[in-house]
Amino acid sequence: MGSNYSSFYIAALFFYFADVLQKTTSKGAITWKYLFVRSCYTSVISIVLTSLLFGINTLPSVSIILQMAFCSVCCGMGLFFYIKSINALKFSNVGSLTIVGNVIQQLTGILLLGEKYSAYDFVAYTLMSFGCLYQLLFTKTLKGAKFVLLSTVFWTGGYILLSRVLQQTTIYWSVPIMEVTIMIMGYLLMKLTPSAVNTTNAQNPPLRSIKPTIFIVIGLLTYFGSLLNNNSFKNIPISTISILQLSIMPLAYLASLKIFKEKPSKVELISFITGFIGFALFVYMHY
Repeated sequence: MGSNYSSFYIAALFFYFADVLQKTTSKGAITWKYLFVRSCYTSVISIVLTSLLFGINTLPSVSIILQMAFCSVCCGMGLFFYIKSINALKFSNVGSLTIVGNVIQQLTGILLLGEKYSAYDFVAYTLMSFGCLYQLLFTKTLKGAKFVLLSTVFWTGGYILLSRVLQQTTIYWSVPIMEVTIMIMGYLLMKLTPSAVNTTNAQNPPLRSIKPTIFIVIGLLTYFGSLLNNNSFKNIPISTISILQLSIMPLAYLASLKIFKEKPSKVELISFITGFIGFALFVYMHY
């Protein structure tokens, strides 16, 4: 189990660096177009590496591939809204608000998997959800919280479903299947949806000005991060995954403030503090 925990934390580190690069390169881009270009790189990288490391003969059955593809559609929508959220809000604020995804994971575990809970858990869930809901309902300049909420719903739902599918097969081809699915989604929705829906707030140089090496680095971080993350979701209970995710919250928040030189507003700071208190209460009651 210890190796599974290590896999989770290494995956989180890879994802964090990939997210930093995605925030700095996606501003002003049409979101689905950005995801399409990004996923072209990650698809090729993941297919080549999986073929070399694990072989074609480890490819799962058609039934499993279709189930993974469905999960990947959910995760792709989560990634779409995440890209929009990190362009609409401060990076540190997005990181603190995504804690609501852990609440969704816990409630899913309670409702669908029969996991145990106490009254104190719901106090913790309220505190963890407060920042996202307050910014969404009562602020004028932080409406990007809606993208965070939508991202966590789709991303969490997709990974919960994927964790069930992975019980039936190996993790090896889960990453290429997910990336190819997101690439196809990106292409179709780039063509079918109005650009006004997809364009982020700020205006940066077009995608062709982004060096291919940046997308290659994002692809490598995404591939190895996803592989390790999928292994974690396969072998660690959902409730424990939530606790591991919550444990990295303070470090990620402080790192984001430092990297992007962000100064949190009073509302953003309160959102982080209430979320962290909810996390501390949850951990205290369970350990």
